[in-house]
Amino acid sequence: MSLRKISLIFILLLSLLLSSCQPAKESDREDKKLRVIATIFPIYDFARNIGGDKIKAIMLLPPGIDAHHYELKPEDIKKVSKADVFLFTNFEMEQWAYKIINAAEKNTNMLAVETGAGTVLLPFNEEDGVHGDHGNHISKFDPHLWLDLDNAQKMVDNIAATFIKKDSRNSDYYLRNARDYKLKLTALDQRYRTELNGCKTKIILHAGHWAFAYLAKRYNIKYVAAYNISADAEPSPQKTIALIEQVKSQKVPYIYYEDMISPRLAQMIAAETGAGLLKLNNGHDLSKEDIKNGASFISLMETNLTSLKKGMRCP
Repeated sequence: MSLRKISLIFILLLSLLLSSCQPAKESDREDKKLRVIATIFPIYDFARNIGGDKIKAIMLLPPGIDAHHYELKPEDIKKVSKADVFLFTNFEMEQWAYKIINAAEKNTNMLAVETGAGTVLLPFNEEDGVHGDHGNHISKFDPHLWLDLDNAQKMVDNIAATFIKKDSRNSDYYLRNARDYKLKLTALDQRYRTELNGCKTKIILHAGHWAFAYLAKRYNIKYVAAYNISADAEPSPQKTIALIEQVKSQKVPYIYYEDMISPRLAQMIAAETGAGLLKLNNGHDLSKEDIKNGASFISLMETNLTSLKKGMRCP
């Protein structure tokens, strides 16, 4: 073999060796990440805290959209079909989830997970008025289960277990992140218990849809809402009058209203009674501005705690 041929072979082998040592391109690293679709913000935020840089998380519903009555689009099904993991709360919250799961069933790689599995659900009753326009029952249980921070921790466990099932090589990473995040939830829960202790009033009069029963039950607060689960519903005149009388008779200092929902009813009750207005966020109704400003589930709950302390005149 000539010296020239030996030199060419050496150069070729050297180039192959050097190319194999090059760091992976960003696109290659992205391809290896778990592709995760989460329906609403609490699940999306839990997922990104657990998954960190090992996943690529997308929130399915755009900011400011009512999850209860969301109308699926063809592109939604296309997104989920390409995902490794589809995370939803349960069929009480996302009653349309079964449609998207069935439509995406051709993707045998996709794992659909009910993150609320194993949580304690609060049933609705007749007094809550959770019915359709013609008296048809919409939901048997209150779907806002993440507002009980024990439920939130169960959801974190379910998400972590899902990621481990799909990506066992990084199981220690997911478990560590889940543990750290649950410690933050535990600390927040303790803050609620401590800072809502000794308040002058223990009632939430909410001029909005039924959304904060889990939070109220966990911290032994009486909860009264103007109307049912649907954010599009209108309270009956009798219910409105009863709320006004309750504010007056109990000298309730503040009426609560929801983020992303018109405070018209709250403003009307405030005008009739002289009560002040305070905002609460149910954890899944966020604006584009909230997302842009880096809102998190924990930051929303911390803001809610500040409002509750003021409204109930806590020490």
